[in-house]
Amino acid sequence: TAVIRQKKSICGKWGINSLENHGCAHGSCYPATGDLLVGREKNLKASSTCGMRWKEPYCIVSHLQDEKKCFDCDSRRPYNPLYNTISHRIENVITTFKPHRKKSWWQSENGKSDVFIQLDLEAEFHFTHLIMTFKTFRPAAMLIERSADFGRTWQIYRYFAHDCAAVFPGVSQGPLRNINDIICESRYSDIEPSTEGEVIYRVLDPAIRIQDPYSPTIQNQLKITNLRVNFTKLHTLGDNLLDPRDEIKEKYYYAIYELVVRGNCFCYGHASECAPIDGIEDDVEGMVHGRCVCNHNTKGLNCEQCDDFYNDHPWRPAEGRNTNACKKCNCNSHSTACHFDMAVYLATGNVSGGVCDDCQHNTMGHHCEICKPFYYKDPVKDIRDPRVCIPCDCDPDGSQNGGMCDSHTDPSLGMVAGQCRCKTNVEGPRCDRCNTGFFGLSTDNPHGCQPCQCDPRGTVSGSSQCDPVSGDCFCKRLVTGRSCDQCLPEHWALSHDLNGCRDCECDIGGALDNHCSIESGQCRCRSHITGRQCTQVESGYFFMALDHLLYEAESATMGRVSEHVVRVEHWSSVLMPQDWEEVQVTVIRPGPIPTSSPCGNTIPDDDRLIVSLPAAARSVTHTFAHRCVSVLVYGNFAIRMPTVSSMEQPTPSFLGVFLQTYERYHCHDGAKSVTRPLMSDTCAKLISSMSAIINDGALPCNCDPQGSISSLCDVRGGQCRCRPNVIGRRCDQCAPGMYGFGPSGCTACGCSLDGSVTRLCDKFAGQCQCRPGAFGQRCDRCQSGYWGFPSCRPCQCNGHADQCDQRTGACISCRDNTGGDKCERCANGYYGNPILGTASGGQCRPCPCPDGPNSGRHFAVSCYQDSRHRQIICNCNQGYTGARCEECAPGYYGNPSQPGGRCQPCQCNNNIDMSDVNACDSQTGECNKCLYNTEGPNCGICKSGYFGDASRRNCRKCTCNFLGTERSQCIEREDCVCQRATGQCQCLQNVVGLACDHCAPNHWNLASGRGCEPCSCDPNNSVTSACNEFSGQCQCRDGFGGKACTDCQENFWGDPRTQCRACDCDWRGIETSQCNRVTGHCVCQQGVSGVRCDQCARGFSGQFPNCQPCHQCFGDWDRIVQDLGARTKALAERAHEIQTTGLIGPYEKAFKDLEEKLAQAQDIVTARNATAAAVTTLMENNISISSNMFLKGAYDSILSSYNRSRDAERRANESTTTKPSTVSQSADTRRRTERLIAAKKDDFNRKNAANKLKLHLHSYQQVCGAPGDAPCAESPCGGAGCRDDEGKRHCGGLNCNGAVAVADSSLEKARHAERELNKAMKEVEGLFTKVAEAKTQAEEAKGKAKAALDKAATTKNKVERSNNDLRDLIKQIRDFLTQEGADPDSIEAVANRVLELSIPASPIQIKHLADEIKERVHSLSNVDAILQQTQDDVRKAEQLLLDAKRARHHAEGVKTTAETVEQALVDAKNAQTSAEKAITKARADIGETKKRLTEIESETSDGEMNLNDAVARLNTLRREINALKTKRASNSMAAARAEETATMARDKANEAKQILDGQLTDKYNEVQQRVDTKAKAVQDAKKRAERLRDEAKELLKDAQKKLQRLAELEKNYEENQKKLEGKARQLDGLEDKMKSILHDINKQIQIYNTCQ
Repeated sequence: TAVIRQKKSICGKWGINSLENHGCAHGSCYPATGDLLVGREKNLKASSTCGMRWKEPYCIVSHLQDEKKCFDCDSRRPYNPLYNTISHRIENVITTFKPHRKKSWWQSENGKSDVFIQLDLEAEFHFTHLIMTFKTFRPAAMLIERSADFGRTWQIYRYFAHDCAAVFPGVSQGPLRNINDIICESRYSDIEPSTEGEVIYRVLDPAIRIQDPYSPTIQNQLKITNLRVNFTKLHTLGDNLLDPRDEIKEKYYYAIYELVVRGNCFCYGHASECAPIDGIEDDVEGMVHGRCVCNHNTKGLNCEQCDDFYNDHPWRPAEGRNTNACKKCNCNSHSTACHFDMAVYLATGNVSGGVCDDCQHNTMGHHCEICKPFYYKDPVKDIRDPRVCIPCDCDPDGSQNGGMCDSHTDPSLGMVAGQCRCKTNVEGPRCDRCNTGFFGLSTDNPHGCQPCQCDPRGTVSGSSQCDPVSGDCFCKRLVTGRSCDQCLPEHWALSHDLNGCRDCECDIGGALDNHCSIESGQCRCRSHITGRQCTQVESGYFFMALDHLLYEAESATMGRVSEHVVRVEHWSSVLMPQDWEEVQVTVIRPGPIPTSSPCGNTIPDDDRLIVSLPAAARSVTHTFAHRCVSVLVYGNFAIRMPTVSSMEQPTPSFLGVFLQTYERYHCHDGAKSVTRPLMSDTCAKLISSMSAIINDGALPCNCDPQGSISSLCDVRGGQCRCRPNVIGRRCDQCAPGMYGFGPSGCTACGCSLDGSVTRLCDKFAGQCQCRPGAFGQRCDRCQSGYWGFPSCRPCQCNGHADQCDQRTGACISCRDNTGGDKCERCANGYYGNPILGTASGGQCRPCPCPDGPNSGRHFAVSCYQDSRHRQIICNCNQGYTGARCEECAPGYYGNPSQPGGRCQPCQCNNNIDMSDVNACDSQTGECNKCLYNTEGPNCGICKSGYFGDASRRNCRKCTCNFLGTERSQCIEREDCVCQRATGQCQCLQNVVGLACDHCAPNHWNLASGRGCEPCSCDPNNSVTSACNEFSGQCQCRDGFGGKACTDCQENFWGDPRTQCRACDCDWRGIETSQCNRVTGHCVCQQGVSGVRCDQCARGFSGQFPNCQPCHQCFGDWDRIVQDLGARTKALAERAHEIQTTGLIGPYEKAFKDLEEKLAQAQDIVTARNATAAAVTTLMENNISISSNMFLKGAYDSILSSYNRSRDAERRANESTTTKPSTVSQSADTRRRTERLIAAKKDDFNRKNAANKLKLHLHSYQQVCGAPGDAPCAESPCGGAGCRDDEGKRHCGGLNCNGAVAVADSSLEKARHAERELNKAMKEVEGLFTKVAEAKTQAEEAKGKAKAALDKAATTKNKVERSNNDLRDLIKQIRDFLTQEGADPDSIEAVANRVLELSIPASPIQIKHLADEIKERVHSLSNVDAILQQTQDDVRKAEQLLLDAKRARHHAEGVKTTAETVEQALVDAKNAQTSAEKAITKARADIGETKKRLTEIESETSDGEMNLNDAVARLNTLRREINALKTKRASNSMAAARAEETATMARDKANEAKQILDGQLTDKYNEVQQRVDTKAKAVQDAKKRAERLRDEAKELLKDAQKKLQRLAELEKNYEENQKKLEGKARQLDGLEDKMKSILHDINKQIQIYNTCQ
């Protein structure tokens, strides 16, 4: 019946009717459904079957009434109702409808939980549902799975379990929402019924509505090839958990009466019946076969594909009245086979997807509807005609695709059936000739013909036509080549010109010939000649002029005949004579003249000529009589021009053209004039060409590297660019009146007109020819010891110098510590009167200030002797005081009394009173009285509570806002601390500003004093995220209100995200105009109520708004009514709770009490070693009680309990009425037990008493340390029942060896260890305090170092700028001193002006340098002397520059040191931070102290690592101390337990024998050993802690040493900084003075340069 219902529900759900209504011709059709197991006994298998190897016994749990409960299973042979009824193979489950149906079944092996049954089908089937009828309990857990690919992959249908959450965790328990959901069901897994229980599974649950029963999801859900049922857990009664015997397992196994797998042949709706598959016989009645008898033009085992030649549509399952039959292909009678192509089907809009195979009659295409390539469709024939396709008639060489034509006519595509498609460059109906401008028709050419390769520049009229066969082009006059792309020889530049190319026009002299490059027109040039036409020379070369080979007559060795000539270019500063002398010109030939040459008849006299140059002419031309040589005679040189016969292979045409052009343009006229006019381009070109021919190229310049400015010369003539006062073409000699040829040119002789004979001098040494009485190179000075040239007179130097200045008479190099122009005064640092002839004349003596100038302890600018008292008065340097400048002035410090000692300014950042003697220490320089709110040893930082730059005297009081500043930073409300450099106060959270006086953006409520709070403005409802800094009110958009804009606007209520409504309140009864923003209820006044506050409240009477309070009795009755109402409400809630939760509500307390009692009972049973069966029974009762928590469970439990009670009553009655029974047997056992007890009672009592006595004596001796039989008064160690004077228990004591005494000793030692550890912790805390102080000092040192670093960097930049300015200044001074153009008087005036200026360095250097400049400037007479004398000053400036660089390097070193200090401070900070963390964690495991401390000691390698190692050590110490406390507590608990054990010893008489056998002794020894171990561990821990404390002290000392070292480094840095600042001040002063000097010098130069 269930099977029929399932089938009807499926058919009705899918809209499928039986075959009687309509057949396969009208829509989908399906085979009949049947049992898939019928006829497939061999395809059904089980993983476990009883009795397959031997006969196995099994029992039946439910056979309580039957005498026989166990049977045998032997499945080695098939089941036979007559001969083998104990065979239980798997084929027994197949439905047979025979009488022995309940006598045969399948049964698994005993006790095996994991068993499966599998059905393997030979084809795809539709599986609808499964029914299993069990003989035994249904499985506690099982699952059904299937395969649709013959077992390769498996998918689970459904899980079944009694407890799904425990057996299949993670699997949903429903409800079922989709047809393919995988869930776990519990309804088929109960332990009841014990037999004939069913499991039913439907693939398509009727409760799930199916929209499309033909969807792939539904079809896949039904389709199977294999089905497997996995049993994973057996139902048992629990006894198998306690008793592992095989007899117990014989009761538990799987057994199935019947298994039904309903389904049908899977034909996708294309068949109404199925036939047997090949190889399977059709002789089993009711068998569901697997091969479909297909309709709708389909085929296949399951009708899963279309029939042959029916592939025009895709195969699809039949759906309802739509058969989805396969459609026949259309191949136009040209093919008998086809296949389906989905791409074609989709491309045709799901119209046709059939593609014909093997098209005939020269056709092709999906439907054989088009002709093959090289064929075209005859327009007059039908497509089905076998002769519809005709071959193409196209030239294969000129047509596309090898002769293919248009296959059919299509005007839209421009196609005409049979028309040839020519290649790109081919034309004609058959595509057999080339287009115009192309040639060479070829098959290999993809374009058919080649284009004519005619260059349009070289072809006539620019046409691209050529011969269609050969391809030759038609060229212009000067063009040649097959493509007219080449110029004729001596032509180039192929172009669109009329002739096509241009002449090369190579220079006749510069080029080798008239051939040039076709591309660029470049001619072939001679050596060192460039340019396209070879008209230019390379760099460093030139073309010679006409007079290049003329020779200087004055340089010749004069005799009767001029035989040797040397070329001289011109006369300098020599007047031209009125008439030139006659000169005889002789031609010297290299050899005899051949008689056959044109000059063969020349006689020797013909080679001599006497000529004279006219006064106004530059040249004269004479020709020898034989005309073989022409001579052009100049005033100073002559050139020999070869005649035609001697030229280098000249051509007659070239010579004629050359001479004609030369004469036509009068090129020789320019050489005749004394002043050369500008030469025309034509003549210049002719002369250049002639030069190139004569010299076979260009001539090198060969400029003298010393006399010329560069290696380049004038291209025409070769004249080099000479240095000043240098002459010659090559710039290789000095001009007249000059000497000293060299890299700087030549120097003017400078001979004095008064002392020299002539202005010419020796061209090498420059020595002038002096008159008598004149001396010197220029004959311009007096002898040594004289001055005043030319009127020389003796020097006046008071006997202290031998020489004086030649011009001024100022003495040079005064001796005897004198100075002045006449050595008439003492030098600086000396006193006396050195003038000769005076009464006081004598030596100059050193100033005793306190020692002489060269003693190293001279601190005065000068001194003098008081004429009255004859005392030496010292003029002290700055910073010194005292009669002998032997003390430091106020504001300076040092020890000038010692050798090398000096006074230097106190480095107090200008923050002390320089007139106060005590402002700084005169010995150390330490600042004592800092002013302007500064402090520190250098007054370099602002005082606490002040900020700014102390070096600029701008320390200002911190202005921190008390409300926004951390309280720890403020002593009083107006006295807070800030950062000393920036003035930044330490702000509270979300507070900003230098003074912490306003909130951070988007925060408010500074007045809270706890920092600012976030505005929390709603981002959607507020205009901006910022709010009012004082009220926190956000700026809301229209329609929104509230502090954070999250509510409606004022006097509105509601949800601002949906709608805001106006408050509808009666103004007469409201307290405020704003109603509740959520509910809209108005806030009423007292006595008023209602949503609008428009009525009198409860307890008030009258007419609103005049509401009066009711009488007092109303309040009493109202309280009573309210109390009754509350009680009624509670009862109603209680009733509702009972209605909702069931009956357990009222009995919940009773259930809890019952559970507590059950738990106590279970504990008692466990303590008394109850049997496992009893515990299991008790737990089952407890579970049964818990199951009563549910109403249905309570009913089932009561019913089950009732049945069990009835059964128990029956068995109890039987036990009392039947003989022998359980009760009678129990009575016999009890009587035998009582007889044994009576017989053994006395003996047991005696032994028990003796054991108690021995146990008492031994245990108390072991526990308290004294025998247990001694009286309490006589026993010093006490014992059982003993008490002291205060009434406390007395056990153990001094000199007692019991467990109690040992435990007390251990406890005392542990307490002592704890006290020691607390003491160590206090010392560690002290160390922590010191480390914190060290941290503070380190922070200060770090700040100072950082400030010093910044200051060093600033100073470094300043020094670099000063150095650059100083270099520029020195360069300017050098340029001035080396420049020319001023006469000696101007230089002297400039020098005198310089004397009025001074260049400061140090006070002594300034004076020294000024005297030297003054002395040397007086002796200046020319530029060279000035330069020579000022070299020392330049060297000193350079030395100062070097000192500045050294100072900069030193500053960089100090910077590096400061960076090192800063890094050390960072490391110290990190280590100190780690130490802080370590100190807070200093509680550690005392049991591992030894191991950890050993590791710490091994890791302590050097002092630098101590701070880092402190982290690990202190962390370990903390863990060890914590563990020590834990174990000390454990010791206390152990002692307490020992005492409790002693107390309970009297109650353990049943264990006396085992204790006496050694257990108590062993435990006592173990306790003793543990106590000793703990005591030893405590002592060791104490020692380790002391060592750790010592190590911490060493760490502190090391940290202090490092801080001291940092202080020393800081002090060294400050000293170096002072030195650097002193150098910087010196450089600043020097820079200013030098700039002033430079300004004055430039001013004087301008004055003297403008003098006339």
